[in-house]
Amino acid sequence: MNQSLFSPSQAATVQVVRDEALSSAALERTVRLDVVLPPAFDPASHGPYPVLYLNDGQDLRRLRLKATLDALYQQQALRPFVLVAIHAGDRMHEYGTSGRPDYLDRGNKAHLYTDFVLEELLPYVQQKYHVTTDSEQAVFAGFSLGGLMAFDLVWRNPDAFTRVGVFSGSFWWRRKAFEDGYIDADRIMHALVRSGRPHPGHRFWLQTGTQDETNDRNHNGIIDSIEDTLDLMAELIRQGISDQHIRYVEVAGGRHNQETWGRIMPDFLRWAFGKTTPRPADAWLPAGALPSKRNWGSAQRLSRQRRLAVPKKAPQTVETPVPAEPVVVKQPLSGEYPAYYENYLRHVPDSIDPVELLEKQGAHVRALLGALTDEQALLAYAPEKWTIKEMILHILDSERIFAYRALCIARGDQQSLPGFDENAYAPASEANTRPLADLLAEHAAVRASTVALYRSFAPHILDKVGLANNHPISVRALVHVVPGHEAHHLTILHERYLPLL
Repeated sequence: MNQSLFSPSQAATVQVVRDEALSSAALERTVRLDVVLPPAFDPASHGPYPVLYLNDGQDLRRLRLKATLDALYQQQALRPFVLVAIHAGDRMHEYGTSGRPDYLDRGNKAHLYTDFVLEELLPYVQQKYHVTTDSEQAVFAGFSLGGLMAFDLVWRNPDAFTRVGVFSGSFWWRRKAFEDGYIDADRIMHALVRSGRPHPGHRFWLQTGTQDETNDRNHNGIIDSIEDTLDLMAELIRQGISDQHIRYVEVAGGRHNQETWGRIMPDFLRWAFGKTTPRPADAWLPAGALPSKRNWGSAQRLSRQRRLAVPKKAPQTVETPVPAEPVVVKQPLSGEYPAYYENYLRHVPDSIDPVELLEKQGAHVRALLGALTDEQALLAYAPEKWTIKEMILHILDSERIFAYRALCIARGDQQSLPGFDENAYAPASEANTRPLADLLAEHAAVRASTVALYRSFAPHILDKVGLANNHPISVRALVHVVPGHEAHHLTILHERYLPLL
């Protein structure tokens, strides 16, 4: 059925139509569409309309896309076009690269999604909404993993569409895990571009934010999302794409979320459907966007980006007092803890005070996850895995238990403290029923309590050893386990969860 979601109040406004009539044999489900028709849409008096296909179409409201389109049409900045917003289904498996899934078998239905787009969606939309079959007037776009999927579709199928827009694309998509000897050559999309040939009509609009993530796998000062995008542009240039056909927009302070993508959306829409050709002066860029640069992926570009992304520090003078060396709680010896805690302790270097690390981690976790919506925090990166909300509460449950053990041993308790089953705790916690803000407030309260307890321990208290789950463990080891355990889960969060948002 079709249902108008918005009633246009004047001629210069768009109309959004909910279309739930497309049943996909490839995906074995009905695919919901939000079709945005331009002002004065009239198939009888207008030639076939240019068209934008958009992954993650369920996010139209959060992107404020209707208001953005209304404003641009009222400014007469755009040619009339039809926007087809495709609601996602199983996005972790339907989005990806159609040639192969990643190292965790995510994206294993991307070839089916490609079949759906080419064989079912395009004929349906072209016939029903009077849109063009001209590939140079058809654009595909997406966000994060949906952006990777959009790039894959356009690169592989230039007869259907030649222009692509990618917002914070998941170009990290790789065939090998870091711990299995990953190198940059394992990035799947980069390898696809290296082994393929561009189409003369190919055009690319790519965006990143300087706060898309915090990961920096090669420690060169450039976050991975920016470096992966720059490296992909370098591959395009090596394949013969003119840098005039690549538009790169970097948003200073931009995050991996719909607020940032909605803010930069006017630049993309003008690039794709503007009445004038994009100008090198970047006159359209909103506040916070950095202008495009050439020499993609070069050492000079990375150096320039590093200066842009990292705030300058005020130079120190000889009068600046040198702070005293902090008191560091040294790492425990091998006999002070069970061997299975090694995986956590390796995240806490010997040169770092574990309690200070706990404080910094707390601020980082709340800033990182505070930008997510409740819907995003329900993401699980694979079936039967915890959601982000469940992970947060697991961290808190574990922290409380580890801190309690440290307290008991510090007070001289010699009984064997009980173990716990984390896989039984997670569903019983009912974390998914609670607001994310509530969980983060609890995280702050628990962390403050743990830090206060650990700061209260005198040096000789750290040497005390007791029994937990029938294994000897020292207070010193438990002080290290808490930040190490959280660091372990933060690594998983950055590598497996956030790239899918």
